[in-house]
Amino acid sequence: MTMESKYTLQDLVDLDRYPIDDLDGRGRDLVAQGRAHLSDHAMCHLPGFLRPEAVETVLEEIASIRDTAYWMEVPRRAYSWRNPNDYPHAPVVGRANKNRIGTITTDAFAETSAFVALSNQPALTEFIRRCMGFESLHLVACPFLAANIKVMEEGSSHAWHFDQNDGAVTFLFENAERGGHFEYVPFLRDEDDERYEEVERLMDGETSRVLTAPLEPGSFCLFMGRRSIHRVSDVEQGNPDRLLAVFSYHRNPGHRYRESTVRSVLGRLPDNYEQTLP
Repeated sequence: MTMESKYTLQDLVDLDRYPIDDLDGRGRDLVAQGRAHLSDHAMCHLPGFLRPEAVETVLEEIASIRDTAYWMEVPRRAYSWRNPNDYPHAPVVGRANKNRIGTITTDAFAETSAFVALSNQPALTEFIRRCMGFESLHLVACPFLAANIKVMEEGSSHAWHFDQNDGAVTFLFENAERGGHFEYVPFLRDEDDERYEEVERLMDGETSRVLTAPLEPGSFCLFMGRRSIHRVSDVEQGNPDRLLAVFSYHRNPGHRYRESTVRSVLGRLPDNYEQTLP
């Protein structure tokens, strides 16, 4: 039996500043702003979206389960879904960079936690849906990756890559002591031109087009990562570590990730994976 959380939307989100509970009224301009920023800059960044008390509560929840994180230290390719052998004309497709990151899965959190309550807010999902312009949108049904925390301690990095989905939803809960910055090049590739040479120059150190997002604890970020390459730079000093939530959505209800996807994110299948299958 699912237990109901005591945390409400008002407890979690600064609704005075970001009225996602009234998207046909006070929040109408917020949606228009979000859509414009996605179109022009590939990113809708809303600082102070979460209440400071909510950030502190989630940080306490993370601290209590931090040792459950799955750690991956495998070089990552920008085009991880492509077979490099199929792109002999574009060597950058096979090029991999250093990648080390931890993941705290959804099921590690209590059902009544503030973190799970945030991910289950219908108003949040509806706000994201309207910004993306989709007819429907649902939090994925994966018990492990629907809402997870990315942990980056000293020595961690998240390599340059493109996403396979249209939009990534994240909340920053804590910045690292030094390093760990979100860097990106908006709309580097498009449907008609992959611009492989520009991607290769970027990986060689050409940073003239690279932007850095000024994310702070409590920030909401909706990012168009399918056409905009991005990374998190090396964490040069942890304690505190960089802690970022990733929420995953799909246009169809009840969507679950394939076994191969869960394995690729966590490095292995969770011990209770078989018990969670429908």
